[in-house]
Amino acid sequence: MTEQRWVFVVRALDKPGTLAAAAAVFSQRGVSLESILGSGISSTGADGRLVFSLRATARKQALLQRVVGRLAAVSQVEVYAYDDLRLRAIAVVRTAATTPLPLDAAEARLETISRTEQERILLLTGSTTAVESALGILREQGSLCDVVTAAIAI
Repeated sequence: MTEQRWVFVVRALDKPGTLAAAAAVFSQRGVSLESILGSGISSTGADGRLVFSLRATARKQALLQRVVGRLAAVSQVEVYAYDDLRLRAIAVVRTAATTPLPLDAAEARLETISRTEQERILLLTGSTTAVESALGILREQGSLCDVVTAAIAI
């Protein structure tokens, strides 16, 4: 079976140990997480959201979804294929200041966070495929100095 990229959106209690328990499900089954994003929703800490990006076969993805869903702190698990149009990707990118920017304006947005004579820090947002494509071009050019990415969904 071929591995695919997946994004798990987990609604869970926003309390100590929830992230560790959810991440352990993946780790104990030999799955490396590509990114983790967490957010508390209310000031009471009653509800939060964890977003995990990973690679797995469809069979393993279904197993992981069931096991994460059984955790005591978890109330809901939604799984998306990485290229699902309901997802958005964000990337904070560091490039050389003179790097031409690969961007299809219909698919992604670009914001300059800071700029010096030597480098630029950019925020790149859009569909997961558009952001991955732009990052791929920067890698091919050899101009990608550093990047942090995450997929997001509500």
